Amino acid sequence: MNVSRFFGSTNREAMRQVRMALGPDALIVSNRRVNGGVEIMATDQTAAPPAAARAIDAGTEPAAASAGRPAAMLRPAPAQPAMARPPASVSPADLMQAIGSMQGMLEHGFDELLWGAQLRKAPQAVSLFQKLLAMGFSTALLRAMLKRLPEALPPRAALQWCRDELVSHLPVLQDEDDLWAPGAVLALVGPTGVGKTTTIAKLAARCLRNFRNGGLVLITTDTYRIGAHEQLRTYGRMMGVAVHVAQDRAELARLVDAADPGARILIDNVGVSQRDRHVGEQAAMLAGLSRPVSRLLVLNSASQGDTLDEVARAYTSDGAQRPVGCIVTKLDESPRPGPALDIAIRYQLPIHYASTGQKVPEDLVRLDAEAWVDQALSPVQPASTLFSPTAADLAALMATPSEMPWTRRNEPAPHGSLPPGLLALAGPGAARLDEESWRAACAQLDSSEVYSGACRLWRKAVGGKNHDASWRPWAAACNELAAFGQQRMLAVHDSFGVLPGPSRDKLHATVLMGGNGRALASTWQQWPVGSGWQASDGTSGPQAAPETERLRRQIYALQRQPGAGTVVHAFDFPAQGLLRELGERSIQWLAHCAGSVGLQAQSCATTAAAHAKTLDYRCMDSVLSRLDLATLQGVPLGSVALWLAEGPVELARRGLPPLTLRHVAVRLIDRRDGRVIKSRHGLSNMSYEQAGLEDLAAWLLVRMEAREAARHLHGAWNVLEPPTGRRGTGECAAVAVQVALAAWQALHEGGPLLDVMAGLADSPGRRNGAALTAATASAALIRLFAAKDLMESRSQG
Repeated sequence: MNVSRFFGSTNREAMRQVRMALGPDALIVSNRRVNGGVEIMATDQTAAPPAAARAIDAGTEPAAASAGRPAAMLRPAPAQPAMARPPASVSPADLMQAIGSMQGMLEHGFDELLWGAQLRKAPQAVSLFQKLLAMGFSTALLRAMLKRLPEALPPRAALQWCRDELVSHLPVLQDEDDLWAPGAVLALVGPTGVGKTTTIAKLAARCLRNFRNGGLVLITTDTYRIGAHEQLRTYGRMMGVAVHVAQDRAELARLVDAADPGARILIDNVGVSQRDRHVGEQAAMLAGLSRPVSRLLVLNSASQGDTLDEVARAYTSDGAQRPVGCIVTKLDESPRPGPALDIAIRYQLPIHYASTGQKVPEDLVRLDAEAWVDQALSPVQPASTLFSPTAADLAALMATPSEMPWTRRNEPAPHGSLPPGLLALAGPGAARLDEESWRAACAQLDSSEVYSGACRLWRKAVGGKNHDASWRPWAAACNELAAFGQQRMLAVHDSFGVLPGPSRDKLHATVLMGGNGRALASTWQQWPVGSGWQASDGTSGPQAAPETERLRRQIYALQRQPGAGTVVHAFDFPAQGLLRELGERSIQWLAHCAGSVGLQAQSCATTAAAHAKTLDYRCMDSVLSRLDLATLQGVPLGSVALWLAEGPVELARRGLPPLTLRHVAVRLIDRRDGRVIKSRHGLSNMSYEQAGLEDLAAWLLVRMEAREAARHLHGAWNVLEPPTGRRGTGECAAVAVQVALAAWQALHEGGPLLDVMAGLADSPGRRNGAALTAATASAALIRLFAAKDLMESRSQG
C-alpha cells in the first residue's frame, strides 16, 4: 500500500487533489492541520502492492508472485494519466506515526462518548465532577475515578466514596526509617523558587532530631544564585553541621566519596526549569556518583496544575532513575493541595513531607493519606486546560438533569417499599408518615455533615459499619463551610451541659458553627473521670483544672488543625493573661463578658454595662437576615428587632501596656410588646478590616444560640448510655454532643426531617418544631438513624 501526502491551503483543496490523484475510492489515512493549510495522507485501497506494481509496469512477473500460478492470472495494470500519480511518497516511520495518530484520535473519541454516557447514567457524578474539579484535581484523574462510581449512591455517600478512593490511591511515605537509613543519600530536585534550600535545612534538622546515630553531610551544587550557599551555611552553623559547596561534577563526586560510609548525605541542587535541557544533565550527574542517590522532587503547591504536571513529566522521564517521591512545599501560600495530590497519584510519587511555612525545623510535617485528602477537599478556582472541563464535559453537564432520579415524586424509591417492621421500630406516631416523607427525611440527613456525622458516630458506637469511623469532624466542617460558600468559621468553647447522675458533672466541648448559625461539628470534648478529667485529644489530669487552663487547651487543640488560622474563637471572658497571649499569637477571638467586667474608656475606669449606655445604638435587622435560625432565645426570628453599638475600650494591667479591644453591645427587642429579650456584651481583638460590626454581632448571637444545643444532651445521652455501662464515657461524649448538635440544627432548619422526627417522637408533626422538646428531639433523631440503616440494608439486599 503506497501512502501519499497531499497538501492544500484548505480542506476542500486538499481533498480535490486526493480525488484527482487516487480517484473517488481513495482511503484517507489521516487529516490534520499544519502551518499554512491542511495535510491529508491517503492511499488507493484497490492498488496493487508497490513491488508487484513495478514488476507489472515493467512487463515481468515477480518471482514470489509467479511461483505456482499460471501467467493468465496476472492482469496488467491499467494505464493512468500522469496527473493521477501521487505527488509524493512517505516513509514507513511516517506511516506508523499517522496510524498511531489516527488510533489516538479514535480512542479519544470513544473515551469522550463513554464519559458522556457515564455522566448521564450516574447524575451524581456531575456534581462530584464539578466539585472535585474546583478543588484542583485534573479531568484525567476524575474521569478515571468517576467511571467506577456506583450508580445508586446518594450525594453524600458518593462524596465519601470519592474520598475513600483518593485515600486508597494516594501514595505517601510508609517507613521514615528506611528513608533515613545510615549511608543514605538524598537529593532535592525541582525548578527554581520551589523552596529546596529551606526544605533541605528542615530535613537536616529532622534527621538530627530523630536519627542521631551516624553523621550528616550537607552539600550544595547551587552556585548560580547569589548567596544560596551562604543561606545553607547559616542553617548549618545553627545545627552544627558543615556545609560543602560542589562547583562541578568532579567535586561533587569527591565530596561523596570522602564522606563516612555510614553518614547521611543531603544534596541541595540548583533549580532547573522543567523546560531546560539541563534536567537530563543534572540527573546524569547524580546517577554517576559512587553511592546510590534517592531523588525527591519538590512540588510547589501554589503552582497551577498544568505547571506541576509539566514538572513531574520532565523529572520522571529525564533518563535517570525515577524520583523516589516528592515533597510538597508552600502549603501556607496555597488554598488547597489538590493539584499536588493529583500529580502524586497519577505519577505515583509518594508524598514524603509537607512544608507549611518558613520556620526551621517546625514547618515540616509528615501527613498520612487521610489527612492529605481531607485537607484538599474544598473548592478552589482552577486555571489550566488540563484542570478544566473540555467541550464534551460541558455538553454532558448541560444535558444532565439537575435533580436526582429518586427525588422525583412520580418515580419509585430506589429501595422499593418500606421494609417490614419499620413502623414497629419507629413507634406509633410514625404510622401516618408515607414513604415519600421517609425518603425526603433520609435525603435531608445526607445533605449536611452535622447529620451524617452524627449518624456515622452513632453507627460506630453501636458496633455498626466500621468504615464510618473515618469521619473527621474538622475536615467535615471545612467541607461543609465551603459547600455553603462561607469564609469564616466560629469555634464555640463552652460547657456543653451537665451529665446525668447525682454528681452533676459538666461536659465541656468545642463546637464549630458557620457564621450564619449553622451547626457543623464538635472537634473536642472533655469529661470527668473520678476527681480528674480526660479529653478527646488524649490529654488528661488527676485533678480538675482551672477554667482558664481548660480554655487554653481547647483553643490550642483546634489551632493545631491545618487551616485553622481563620477561625474565630468564641468563649466566656477569661483571665486577662490568656487574652493577651492569644493576641500575641495572632489568634482571633470574641469573648462574651458580663456587664460588670471592668474596662477603661477614654482613660476612665468603667464597666461594660456602663460603657454600653454611652454608645449610639442603631437598628440593624440586616444582621438577622444572615442567620439560618428559626428563633432567637425562643422568639421567632421575624418578631425580633436587633440594636447594635460598639466602641473602643482598653483592659488595664499593672506593669503592662493597655490591651485595646472592641466592645460590641447587642440588644434583642421583641417587636410584639417592646420588651428587651436579651442584652449581650462582647469584646474582641479583631480589627475593623478583619470583621465589621455586623460580623461581630452575628457571631455573638450565634454563640448565644449555640449554648441552647446543650439542652439536647440529656436526650442523646440517655439513649446512648446502656444500663450495663459497657460503653465508655468518652465514646458517648463524642456521639452525644454531635447528636445534640444535629437535633438542634433540625429544629431550626425544619423540612421533612423535622416532620419525621415529630412522628418518631409520637407527637403531631409541626414544621416549626414546637411539638418536639429538648428531651425528645435527640431520641427521635437516633430512631431515624436506625430506620435509615434498615432501609439501606433492604435496598442493598
